[in-house]
Amino acid sequence: MLRSLRSFASGLGVVVGLGLVLSPLVSSMSSVTAAPPATIRIASIDLERTLSDTTAGKRANEEFDKTRKAKQAELDKKQKNLQKAAAELDKQAAVLKPEVLAQKKGELEKQFVELQQVYVKLERALAEDRSKVIRGLFEKTGPVIKEIAQAEGVHMVIDRSAVVWGVPEVDLTDKLIARMK
Repeated sequence: MLRSLRSFASGLGVVVGLGLVLSPLVSSMSSVTAAPPATIRIASIDLERTLSDTTAGKRANEEFDKTRKAKQAELDKKQKNLQKAAAELDKQAAVLKPEVLAQKKGELEKQFVELQQVYVKLERALAEDRSKVIRGLFEKTGPVIKEIAQAEGVHMVIDRSAVVWGVPEVDLTDKLIARMK
């Protein structure tokens, strides 16, 4: 369950990050009324590496991990309580009347459904938290990305995860990380 929360949050972060990186660049491009250049230059930035290799990214990841661990601990506690209750019911099953056993099983099933709902809510909350963390980071990196792109004569910057193939020379991640340190 923890792994799925991490992968979900990471995937969401890339999608949100891509939008955050592209939006200031695209909006600045739309305000230009000059004719389009003869050759359009596109570069990439590895957003996950930016998150893991910059001080701001590390801080943001630490905040998110702290929140994620707290929410995972809450979920684990509820799951253990449910498992404990199920084990107790198994022990008592032989001595309980069939009606009482059915009632207690129904209660356990209801608690299990509630646990699943808690999991979904926590997953949503984590996605929101991850989006906030990424937005905060890209509020800081957006202007730097724009400066680097303009200095390099680049017209568009996309997230590296969206690139199927590209020469290493179009990756601006190292320059971004150097500027963010």
